[in-house]
Amino acid sequence: MAENERKFYRLKNALIPLAVMAIMWAAGTGLLLAGGDIFAAGLVAYVGLIAGVGVGVYLVLPQRKRPLGRRLLMLMVGALLLALALISHHGNMQFEGLFFALVAVAAPYVLLHYLLAKIAGPLILGRVWCGWACWFAMIFDLLPYPYSRFRIPGRWGMLRYVHFFVSLAAVLLLVFGFDYRGGVLGQSGLEWFVAGLAAYYAIGIVMAMVLKDNRAFCKYLCPISVPLKVTSRFALLKVTGTAEKCGDCAACVEMCPMNIRVRDYLENNERVLSTECTLCQTCINVCPHDSLRLSFAFDRGGKEYIDFEPPRQRRR
Repeated sequence: MAENERKFYRLKNALIPLAVMAIMWAAGTGLLLAGGDIFAAGLVAYVGLIAGVGVGVYLVLPQRKRPLGRRLLMLMVGALLLALALISHHGNMQFEGLFFALVAVAAPYVLLHYLLAKIAGPLILGRVWCGWACWFAMIFDLLPYPYSRFRIPGRWGMLRYVHFFVSLAAVLLLVFGFDYRGGVLGQSGLEWFVAGLAAYYAIGIVMAMVLKDNRAFCKYLCPISVPLKVTSRFALLKVTGTAEKCGDCAACVEMCPMNIRVRDYLENNERVLSTECTLCQTCINVCPHDSLRLSFAFDRGGKEYIDFEPPRQRRR
């Protein structure tokens, strides 16, 4: 495809998010004129800004510059969601808050958030939350180690499951052992949320610096990835490709933030079935042969082709 054709194609695609922005701004203006809540109107306008400027700019950018565009979009989305979670008084959106909501207190907004973003959403869009909206990843992706090249083998991947069940056990102990009824709503919920944010940010940054991997927390310790890996197996949206166009350069593997052996799926005439994929589209953007793209289809994921660190390299 010639460069002029590429530019025209990108501009054409950007018209959709720009149209969404115009519609959202019109809706926000309508809310204000109708005497509606200024906060709700501002939120609608900001979502429109994300769709138009964020997604639109991402689509217009040359492929090699899109990772920077995605990080900026993540900051826009993640900052909005985090701010809303902190000031809306809808409950502790931290993972422990979900457990409190399930076993101790009815917190509909917490349950709705996890239902949409972690259960129902991944059935269609996979782990798009991790690649585009997570308020932890938006900070981790700004650190200096975006491409770790290899993943640590062994039992490191089990730490997230340990974290998941330790968090659940702690909540069950507090609720049924000590009759604790806080942790999700009110002041106690906010305190849990802020403390969890600080702890996860600190641990994630330390892990990234020590392991030289921005996504170390996501790969080894994040408890939210546990349910995401289950539901994203059936995601309709996945990365796919054409094996005949692949030049076997391995750029997709070397640059993948999650260390997925993308070309192995192409060689087997499969979509990228790994539940580690966050749909960041790095593999698509770095492919010099345009052999990768996104596609909607129904299949069952879970087949993991991961690039682990060779034993001899670990001993160095």
